[in-house]
Order: sequence, then C-alpha cells, then structure tokens
Amino acid sequence: MLTRLPCAVLWKGAAITNKAVIRFSILGIPVCVEAWFWVSLAFIGGGLSASSSADVINVLLFVFAGFLSILIHELGHALTIRIYGLPSSITLQAFGGFASHPAGRLNRTQSFYVSAAGPIVQFALGLCIIVLSPYLAIPEGSLFVPFSRYLVWVSVVWAIFNCLPVYPMDGGQMLAALMGKKRQHYTHLIGFFFAVVFALVGYSLFGSILLLVFMAFFAWQNWQAFRAITR
Repeated sequence: MLTRLPCAVLWKGAAITNKAVIRFSILGIPVCVEAWFWVSLAFIGGGLSASSSADVINVLLFVFAGFLSILIHELGHALTIRIYGLPSSITLQAFGGFASHPAGRLNRTQSFYVSAAGPIVQFALGLCIIVLSPYLAIPEGSLFVPFSRYLVWVSVVWAIFNCLPVYPMDGGQMLAALMGKKRQHYTHLIGFFFAVVFALVGYSLFGSILLLVFMAFFAWQNWQAFRAITR
C-alpha cells in the first residue's frame, strides 16, 4: 500500500494510454507525467483565451515554469522520504501531483517534515529567482523575463497556497501529523472551515471561479471525512 502526498490535486483525470504518459527518473526517483497535467497547466495559464502567437508562447512558458516548479516541489517530498530510508516515486497529474511512499512507515514527526519539504523547496526556488534576477545579464526582450516571472509566481503563490491547513493539501497533511489519529476529526473540521473561508475570500477578492471550485471540493471532502469519523 502506498501513501500519496498531494500537491493541490483537485481530481485525477480519466484513464490515459501509456503513449500519453512521459516517464523518466531524476536523482534515482521515478517520475510519471500524465497528459492531463499539461492540459490543466495550459488551462490555468490562459490557454483558452490565447488568440495570437505571442499568447501561445506565453502559455507555453507558463506550462514549462509550472512543470519545473511543481517537479521541484514533489522532489522536496520524495528526497525527504528517501532520507528516512523509504522508496518514493512522483506522479504529476491534473492540477498538481504527488510523491508516494509505503504507508505506515513514517512517524508523525517524519510525516510533518516530509509534507513541509515540498512547499519549502518550491518557495526557496521562487526566492532564489527573485534574488538572482537583478544580477543576471538578460537581453532585453528575452523569453527568460516572462518565464522567470511565471516561475516566481507559481513557486511562491502555489507554495503558500499548499500550506493552507486544508486536507489533503500539504498544510492539511502537516496539521494531520500534528493532531495524530486520535484527533483526526479535528483535522477535517479545521480543513472544512478554512476551505469555506478561503473559497469566499478568494472569490470576493479575486473573482476566481477556479479557486472557488478547488476550495468547495476540499470543503466537501473534509466534511464527508469528519462525518464518517464522528458517526
């Protein structure tokens, strides 16, 4: 049995043929990239409204930046899992990804560190780009300028987003490790509350339908889990 550490995964796409899946290894860790991963990134990056070649290039830059940032995020999880002597693999799928490991082999402290490692290294990536960019001799009009902007945005914003105390995101996983199994119902109750709050706040401030759908889905998941535990 494997445990999955998700990175803001809303849903897993339908079955995809092997030809649509990219597989490779990095630092000895198997990586699988599903076709829906690219589709969801293109959707978030404005692919539906792209009406010119410049728009298409910007969407492609966003997709590549998202791929790099999310891969590094999951590597943070996977490498920390390996530090504790367990095998791990990475799957990038629709709206995120996860790093897996054998279930029941990590204690609460180790689980907390594994969950925290992903957003920490992802945020550090964005911070490094911000710090180093002024010192790089980048030609005017270079594609690296929008690419680095997207990379910073994805790395910083998504890392912070993933630290929300909403299960099954990384923040919710960290909260679950702190609470323990005996107080698991509190993890889901807190997750439900924060998901509802962030859904309303996010929609009120940014008008984001996507964020509203994400948080509504997580609120429903946590409420169902809370009811199942407390019955």
